[in-house]
Amino acid sequence: YVRHSSDPLYTPEPDTCHELLGHVPLLAEPSFAQFSQEIGLASLGASDDAVQKLATCYFFTVEFGLCKQEGRLRAYGAGLLSSISELRHALSGNAKIMPFDPKVTCNQECIITTFQDVYFVSESFEEAKVKMREFAKTIRRPFTVRYNPYTQSVEVLRDMLSLHSLVEELRHELDIVGDALHRLNTQLGV
Repeated sequence: YVRHSSDPLYTPEPDTCHELLGHVPLLAEPSFAQFSQEIGLASLGASDDAVQKLATCYFFTVEFGLCKQEGRLRAYGAGLLSSISELRHALSGNAKIMPFDPKVTCNQECIITTFQDVYFVSESFEEAKVKMREFAKTIRRPFTVRYNPYTQSVEVLRDMLSLHSLVEELRHELDIVGDALHRLNTQLGV
């Protein structure tokens, strides 16, 4: 689906332009891809209500997120980046912009047929990630999960064996970091 030629600057439904201009460039950036994936992982095992709250936070970050960069307002949400009309609206100074707080954001209505009533801004993209991670920790679920990039699968961490395996992987990764620091210190003569 490609937006109608009568209004090429805005479409209420995700289309090819939205996916290619909005999502693809951001998901190619590892930190953003991790952010998007962590929201999805936080939903596993959660109640329907918690999943809805995560989905709303996703909507107001991954789709319509704003952050500051060098003191200036910037868009990182795919819905904004793929719609010049909504981007102009969001950055016009006339749109309602509130600080991003997942506990507040998760209760905001998501509008899919017109511009948003409100947008949420973080002091930085990294701040948005930290706030979402802290919010995700408050969600009640019977287990914890992690994505294993080696097996490209989701692992459920709910017993000592799974935790022991994870700790061993982390030890190995820290050993690599330690080796790199040692080599760097040797090169610098420290």
